Amino acid sequence: MKSDKPRIKLSELWSQVDFSKTSTLSLIFSNLLVIFFAIVDGISANEVLWIYWSQSVIIGIFNFIKMITLKDFSTEGFKQGKKQMLPTRATAISSAVFFLFHYGFFHLIYAVFLGAFSEFSHSNGSSSGTKYFLISAGMFFISYLIEFINSRKEQAEELPNIGLIMFAPYARIIPMHLTIIFGGFIGAAGSIFSTNTNLAIIVLFIGLKTVIDLFTHSIDFKKLKKQTANVSD
Repeated sequence: MKSDKPRIKLSELWSQVDFSKTSTLSLIFSNLLVIFFAIVDGISANEVLWIYWSQSVIIGIFNFIKMITLKDFSTEGFKQGKKQMLPTRATAISSAVFFLFHYGFFHLIYAVFLGAFSEFSHSNGSSSGTKYFLISAGMFFISYLIEFINSRKEQAEELPNIGLIMFAPYARIIPMHLTIIFGGFIGAAGSIFSTNTNLAIIVLFIGLKTVIDLFTHSIDFKKLKKQTANVSD
């Protein structure tokens, strides 16, 4: 399955971020909370990566539910091979199941990598790290639950594009991949040279992650009809 995704400028994405929404502020706060926890209780960069992983999984769960419960939607630009997909119930179910396994597989691999790196770097999870992992995941879940409920109300007014919904969460894989590779190995190098690089890594990637979160948050739940129209322009 593929989607002829519209070309959207970063400035256009940023202009769509609504800082007056409770869910947006909650998202920013949950990310800043990670930095606060790192400073106060010294949680490791590896634990931060697990928090990020859990948030991506939560986004995937809500995206799957949103896709599989779609009733009226657009399939403009959404194709299987060269065949244009039709906006049918079968399309919604098959696309949602494909997303669940494909997106889930990525995160299974990342979970294995994070577990292996934890053993390699001897950065076993602390009790405080586990507590903050649960708190951050809980806050993020509540944030997306609120936005999911609100998006269900808006669905009657806007016709969502299933292709855009399906591919939006994949943007998170890019910063996660960079975080695991560069953050992980920089942390390992810091351990070898007895230099504490945890906070620097955390601040750098939480900043990148927050920007990506705001973009994907906007694409996932804001009005998609105007973006879809740009596909044919």
